[in-house]
Amino acid sequence: MQGKEKNTFLKTNDTLFHYSSDMLIIGTALLLCGTYLNGVNALLHALVCITVSVLSEYVCFHIFLKKQTLGDLSAVSTGLIISLLLPAAAPLWLSAMASAFSVFAVKLPFGGARYSPFVPAAAGVCFVSLSFPQYMFTYAAEQSMGLFSTEDGFVAGTTLLDILSSGKSVSLNTFGRIALLSGSYPGAIGTTSVLMMAAAMLYLFVRRPGRLYSTFGFIGACIAFSVLFPRVGSSLLSSAVLELSAGSLLFTAVLLINDPVTSPREPDKALIYGAAAGVICMLLRHFAKIEDTACFSVLLINALWPAVVRKDFRTVRQKKIPSKNRRVKKEVSSDG
Repeated sequence: MQGKEKNTFLKTNDTLFHYSSDMLIIGTALLLCGTYLNGVNALLHALVCITVSVLSEYVCFHIFLKKQTLGDLSAVSTGLIISLLLPAAAPLWLSAMASAFSVFAVKLPFGGARYSPFVPAAAGVCFVSLSFPQYMFTYAAEQSMGLFSTEDGFVAGTTLLDILSSGKSVSLNTFGRIALLSGSYPGAIGTTSVLMMAAAMLYLFVRRPGRLYSTFGFIGACIAFSVLFPRVGSSLLSSAVLELSAGSLLFTAVLLINDPVTSPREPDKALIYGAAAGVICMLLRHFAKIEDTACFSVLLINALWPAVVRKDFRTVRQKKIPSKNRRVKKEVSSDG
C-alpha cells in the first residue's frame, strides 16, 4: 500500500474525500441560489450530471480498472460542478454528455481523479462548449432588462461577456450593482452571484487557507489585466468589476483553479500558477471566439505547468507507467 501511494498526486484518499466534501458543500449552496434564480431546471441539471458521472465512473472503473473510487466523492462533486457551469435553458442531454466526457476522456484514461493531470469538470464543460456553443451560451434573461446601461441600451439575453466583447461604454446603476451581487442576470446556473462567490471563498479560507494561493493569483492577474487592457469605455474600476463578474471567472478561481490534484502546494508556486492561468483566461477573452473561456484556461495551465515548472509530475507518471527499458533492466537485475 505504501508503494502504491507514491504513484499518486495526493497522499491519501482521505485528502481527496475532504476536498470533494468541501466542493459539495459549496456547490450545494450555489445550486440553491441558482435554483432560486433559474427555477427547477437547475435541480434537474444537477441530478442528471451527478447521476451520469457516478454511473459512468462505477461501470467504467469496474470493467476496465477492476476497482472503485466512488468513496472519494470526486464523481459526485465533479457532476455537481459541471451542472453549475451550464445554463438552465440547456437541454438535459448536454449535462449528460459533459459528465460522461469527464469520466471517459479525463478520469478513466489516467486511472482516476487522483492521477488525472486535468480537472475533469473543466474538461467536460470545455467539450460541450466547443461542440454545442448554441446551447451552452443561450440564457433566459427576463430579469436583466435595464440593469446595465450601454450606448445602445440592454437587450434581453445579452450577457456581460457580450457587452465586454463589444467594447461599448457601460455604466452600473444601483439595480445593476444589486444584480451583480445577487446574480440576477444572464449566466450559468451557479456562476453569477458575486456575493455567493465571496461566501464560498470565505468558507475555503476558514477550512483550507493554503488552497487559496492559486485563487488569489488568478484573481489578481485578471484584475491587473482588466485595468491595463480595459474592454469597456468606462472607468478602470468598472472594467475590473465587470470582468470579474462576467462568465465563470470567479467560479473558476474559487472552485477549479485550486484543485489539489493539479495545482502546486507551495504558496509561491501556487501564486504563479494561478496568475499564469489568469493571464491565459484574459488573453482568451480578448482573442478567442468562445464566449466563456475560463474553463479553457484551467485546462491550458494544467497542460503547460508540468512541462514548464513541475518536475514531480514527470517523476510521478514515470513511476506509475515505467518505460520498457526500465522494466527490462529490472528483470535483468533480478535474474543476476
